[in-house]
Amino acid sequence: MNRNAWRFALTIVSLAALATTGWSLYAVARHYDAPKIIAIAVFLVFDGIAYACLHLASEASAAGRSAFGARLTAVGMAGVSVYLNDFHADLIRGGTPASLLFAMPTVGLLLLSELSWAGPRAEARAERAEQPYRLPAFGGWAWALAPRLAGKTVKARAIHHIEQGPTVAAAPTEPVVKHSATEVLRRRFAEMDPADAIRIAHDAHPDTPPAELASLLITYGVIVDAVQVALVLGGTPERITLERDDADDAPDDADDASQVSPLAITKKQAVLDAVDAFGHSSFKASDIVARVKRINRLTVTNNYVRTVISREKPGRPDRDGRPMEGGFL
Repeated sequence: MNRNAWRFALTIVSLAALATTGWSLYAVARHYDAPKIIAIAVFLVFDGIAYACLHLASEASAAGRSAFGARLTAVGMAGVSVYLNDFHADLIRGGTPASLLFAMPTVGLLLLSELSWAGPRAEARAERAEQPYRLPAFGGWAWALAPRLAGKTVKARAIHHIEQGPTVAAAPTEPVVKHSATEVLRRRFAEMDPADAIRIAHDAHPDTPPAELASLLITYGVIVDAVQVALVLGGTPERITLERDDADDAPDDADDASQVSPLAITKKQAVLDAVDAFGHSSFKASDIVARVKRINRLTVTNNYVRTVISREKPGRPDRDGRPMEGGFL
């Protein structure tokens, strides 16, 4: 509602109420032969003082002072004014209707003023973080079913409010915002070096290809591609250790260890595969050497071939390069 419109309406109601009750008090004063000026002053004294006291009570509440005295004075002046209005109704033999007609404008004006000033008083208390005592809202059924218990509870709370003083309202707290694990990790990865994020993801998923690892990191806000992931992880290549059975022939193999890749077979296995490839046909140790070099890209000697065959296939190789027994040359 527009504030100016409210003030205008309140002014109209106030003037009408003062005029009605003022005329009643003026008539009572004239009944006792009071001069006209005095008769006008009478209604100004009663209604004016009551109205002014309500304003003082509102200012006192806004300033944090007690408004009990001002309100008590306003109620007292209004009570005397209502009594004189009722007396005027008896003078004109109007009875109860006339009494209500003359008295209610004063009562209504005071109540309306009290209600209109309640808002500013509440705002002032809120600024001081004060919360006045309010009756607990138990509801009609609670009062109907357990009136004594409800009354005792209200009394106990009122005593606590009086003994502890005005309740200080708790400062408003910001609502708790719940974040998902993904959102929290997004913020953490945003402050982290992308290379560190890649290594952390790789430790969690060591068997994941670079492309899938990059897609996983993108979901957490780390914008990388498969090439970047591969470059970061390439600095620490996986190391594979091969255990060889021909430990006695290490001197013959040591110079070729660098040629063995993680997917290559051992020299011993290459020699045996060559022997199986020749089958029962005649061959020499030099034939095995040539085949292993051509097929497996490994370098072996004739003596190494004879040693392997003598261990795995005893009686096959010879020692002078002649055709071996059983078809081996």
